[in-house]
This record gives sequence, structure tokens and C-alpha cells, in this order.
Amino acid sequence: MMYEPWMFVAMEEYGYTDTNQGLINRVARELSAESAGEIPWETFCQACFSCDVDPYSFSDDDFRLLNEALDQLF
Repeated sequence: MMYEPWMFVAMEEYGYTDTNQGLINRVARELSAESAGEIPWETFCQACFSCDVDPYSFSDDDFRLLNEALDQLF
């Protein structure tokens, strides 16, 4: 199957890719079930583990991108 460029963008937005942004979006979608506002570290780790993402691999920039992704989902 041939993929169009927009298909890759859509897969990344929904967290179906293993790119950095895809992993961030995957965790953001998992956390979107939580209420808006401050998310406890334990809840963040649980969301990461359920998405097969290492919570300790997040940098400050990744957390900024995660906050932006969560803002778009809420």
C-alpha cells in the first residue's frame, strides 16, 4: 500500500508512530481521559506504561509539547 504524506501526519497525530511527536501524542490521548489541570506523576507514569512509553525519557521540551497536545484535546 502506498501512503500519502497526509496519512503519515494523521498517524503521528493519533500516536500510531514511534516518532517523538507520535509518542507524545499517544500519551496525551491516554491522559485526555483525566480531568484538565495538574496531573500527578503516578498518573502520568501509568499512562506512559499503558502506552509502552518510558516516562523517564521525557525531556523538558517533551513535557512542553505534551502540555500543548493536552491543551488541544481539552
